[in-house]
Amino acid sequence: MKTRLALTLLAASLLTGCATQAGYAQKVYGWQGRDVNEMLAQWGAPTSQLTMPNGNQLYTYRSAYSQEMPYQGGFYNYPWGFSGGGSVYYRCTTNFVADPKTHTILSVSFEGNDCVAPPKN
Repeated sequence: MKTRLALTLLAASLLTGCATQAGYAQKVYGWQGRDVNEMLAQWGAPTSQLTMPNGNQLYTYRSAYSQEMPYQGGFYNYPWGFSGGGSVYYRCTTNFVADPKTHTILSVSFEGNDCVAPPKN
């Protein structure tokens, strides 16, 4: 019984460190309603910034990179010999819309396969 409890606790502690899209949502949606200057101080300079037609400010953060995947070969791939390879493209775009008069973040949105973060407990 103690072993089972220990394994359960170990698995739970390992899973809490896994980066997920839900964890990223917690991270960015937490900025909604807060001061835009706090966000800028923590996130740094945005990739782009523009004034929207309604006067609100749009701050956009973008990241993108590609990662080469290794080729694999050996007995299990017989008779073909090799598998894998190629590259995977990762990207994340996060948008913050702020009211320039009140300096309040009005909305947050994000998209991309690299918008991940560990969940908050």
